[in-house]
Amino acid sequence: MLLRLKNIGKIYDSNGILTIGIRGVNLCLDYNEFVTIEGESGSGKSTLLNVIGANDTYEEGELYINGEETSHYSEADWEKYREQNIATIFQDFNIIENLTVLENVELALLRIEDKKERRKRAKELIDRVGLTGQINRRGSKLSGGEKQRTVIARALAKDAPVILADEPTGNLDVKASKEVAALLKEVSKDKLVIVVTHNPEFFSEYATRRIRVFDGKISEDKQLSEPEPASEDVKREEISVSRFHGLKNTLHIGVLNYKSRPKFTAMMSFALFVCAVTLFLVISVFGQSLIKPLTVPLDGAGTEGKVIVSSADGKLSESKLDELAAITGAGYILFDNTTSEFSVTLPESGNLSEEYTVTCIYSPYEYTLKKGEAVLVIPQSAVHDAEAIKTVFLNAGVGIENINTVKTLSSDAVKLYISYNEASENADRISAIYSTVRLGENQTPVYTFRINETLEVGSINLVNSNYFNVVGETAVFSAKAEKAYTVADASARDKSVNGIIVEMNSEDYYAVFETDNEVAEQSVLFFASDELAKKALNKLPEGYMGLLASGSIYVQNPGEAYTEDLMWYGALIAVSLLFGVLISIIFMRSVKIYQADFNVYRTLGIPNKVSSRSLYIQMFMIFIPTLVLLPLVSLVATVIPGSGFTFISAWNFAFIELMLFIIVELVAFGFNKSINGQSIRKSLRRGSK
Repeated sequence: MLLRLKNIGKIYDSNGILTIGIRGVNLCLDYNEFVTIEGESGSGKSTLLNVIGANDTYEEGELYINGEETSHYSEADWEKYREQNIATIFQDFNIIENLTVLENVELALLRIEDKKERRKRAKELIDRVGLTGQINRRGSKLSGGEKQRTVIARALAKDAPVILADEPTGNLDVKASKEVAALLKEVSKDKLVIVVTHNPEFFSEYATRRIRVFDGKISEDKQLSEPEPASEDVKREEISVSRFHGLKNTLHIGVLNYKSRPKFTAMMSFALFVCAVTLFLVISVFGQSLIKPLTVPLDGAGTEGKVIVSSADGKLSESKLDELAAITGAGYILFDNTTSEFSVTLPESGNLSEEYTVTCIYSPYEYTLKKGEAVLVIPQSAVHDAEAIKTVFLNAGVGIENINTVKTLSSDAVKLYISYNEASENADRISAIYSTVRLGENQTPVYTFRINETLEVGSINLVNSNYFNVVGETAVFSAKAEKAYTVADASARDKSVNGIIVEMNSEDYYAVFETDNEVAEQSVLFFASDELAKKALNKLPEGYMGLLASGSIYVQNPGEAYTEDLMWYGALIAVSLLFGVLISIIFMRSVKIYQADFNVYRTLGIPNKVSSRSLYIQMFMIFIPTLVLLPLVSLVATVIPGSGFTFISAWNFAFIELMLFIIVELVAFGFNKSINGQSIRKSLRRGSK
């Protein structure tokens, strides 16, 4: 006996109100029977069908399949039961509207691992139900009769011994209803076909047995004709599969879900992309404006392999520096550390769109430069001002004659790498660019200084001066504040230069920029790497101290900075979590459009773990575009003039992508949790009690 129901009862609990669906049902059903179940609406016939199909549970009695009891079945057992024994045809079709006829039928053939064989069988079944011409048409574009034929082909693809049809003609016209009835009879050989119907006239010439249900009980069970004996070799085909079969099906369904609703997936990907951009902007604002570093490099630029050395008495001579270089194996030296790194502020002007602070650096291992050469390293967002910045240094007459430009995405600082000659001989001249001059009560920037031998010692000319009546005024320069000069003339103009130029006698000029070459408080040794520099520190003789320029030191009032940073980090995490919860809620509501599809998978016997995991795959595919688009947005933000954004750091990229990944996977988890444990009947809203 294929199927036996013994005293089966189904009870529904609706908000504490118990309702009997069916009770005391006793039936024995076997191969080659074509059974119609008839009765008024609400009599329990669909409930009976749902219990047989394991689309709903039963609370009383016992259901046997091939003589085996099922009352002890777990959810996994019922999955296997549906997979191996049941093929269901619904009144409302339950075709997956966004898949083609071929894709719908192939879903019932996932037990076959070979894709070519699976497709071959699907096409044969589609041809059998007369839908070859519609094979690549989406379910939403089919007529009612075509949808029902598709569902029948899908039911046949399962090769299940029991075919259940719940009102298969309920939504069809007379012609289509007769065709479906004939088709069910055609495919009923060596199968048990059970049809719930309000239209028994369509099946009267095919049915071998009629069962009537009234008020949840069997009121009639009549044999109409003798069914043919079952073939001796009736058994379901055995198909061997690899250990990765489940994984392949998971990937297949995940990809199928992803591409079945292109508008939905595009919308979800776009929403996730907006989330990524928002988090990027929030983190950038927090990182640049609010969160302060607790430590900074000893040297502002943190030059690799640079060691700052000093002596116990605070005085270093060039001969002593040469000795230290020989002892430690330094590759390069610089006598005065103050000239190894200094800043020049360039004011906003007609040629410069904004104010820039240019850090001038001597770093021989990064850029080995000849006398007069320099390299301008500039962030992409400031490239539009690169030529104007170069012009400032080239026209200042400070020894720099040629500047190459290097663009960067990883820094918002403008750096000018200079040669040894400029660092040791012209650093004071370079640092004096746009220094200031005080004329009485007024103070103004001075672009640069020039030698004019016609002037007497102590007298100066101002070229391009914006002040009137300054002749005879006393001038004091920030570059050399301990001496005052008298303005002899302020009428000259030089249209090739933007800014005030100070002309003075050579004696005064060299006095302004004279340097003490006898002793230095700190000198510099350069090595190829920090690792070599650390080893060199151990070789310094007694009385000398060395520090890595890239080593960190605490900022002023680090405790206050730490407290503020904790507050801002807390705010950042709170904003991110709030944003994540909001997006998760929106996504969760959106992804519910797949609920019917996933319950169709369950009726097809697709294991719950396969369909559940497929959603994780689908959500991961929705997440993938942000991995590419976020760096592109960061790149665009970086190149916008004046934006101040730097290319996204690896840490921030990882944080944002992790947040988004958690969001989409939590959505998948929540969706799976919401449908697990629900009866398929409730989920699909099928039938009446």
